[in-house]
Amino acid sequence: MSEEKRIEIIKRKMEKIVKGKNKFNVRAITINGMNGFIPTGKRNWFRYVGRMPMSSCTVIVEKENVEIHNVIVYDINERKKGNGTKMITDIRMAFPSKHIWVDTCIHARPFWEKMVEREFIDSIENDYPIPCSNSNCVICHPIRKTGKRRSSNGEYY
Repeated sequence: MSEEKRIEIIKRKMEKIVKGKNKFNVRAITINGMNGFIPTGKRNWFRYVGRMPMSSCTVIVEKENVEIHNVIVYDINERKKGNGTKMITDIRMAFPSKHIWVDTCIHARPFWEKMVEREFIDSIENDYPIPCSNSNCVICHPIRKTGKRRSSNGEYY
C-alpha cells in the first residue's frame, strides 16, 4: 500500500470519528475551551483530534500532570511546518496549570526540546535514548545487521 493511500485511509477514519458518524458514536468533549478530546474508554485517557485531519495525539490526564503520547502529523509533507506545535499549544491551553510532560525517542527529541524552550510543555522525562519503533529510521536505528532497510513500497534499499 502506498504512503498516500495509507494517509488517505487514516484521514477518512479520523474524519468519521470527529464527526461522530462511526458505529460507536464518539463525541469529542471540550476542556478549558479547547474542543477535540475524545474519551478512549480508559478513565483519564483522551485522543486529541482538535487538529484533524492534520494531526492527533494521546493525552493522559492525572491530578497534577498531563502526559502526551503518540503525537503524529499524518501527511509527511506537512511535517516541520508548525502543525505539531499548534497541537501542543492547544493542549497547553486546555491544561494551563498542569505539568505537561513526555518521553521521547531520539529523532523527536529536538522537537520536544523546542516545546520545553517555548514553555508549551514542562519536561522531557527520559534522559536516556529510546529508539523509535520505525526500523527504517536512520536516526534511531543507524546500524542494521543486514545493512538493508525496507522502503514504503516494500522493497529493500
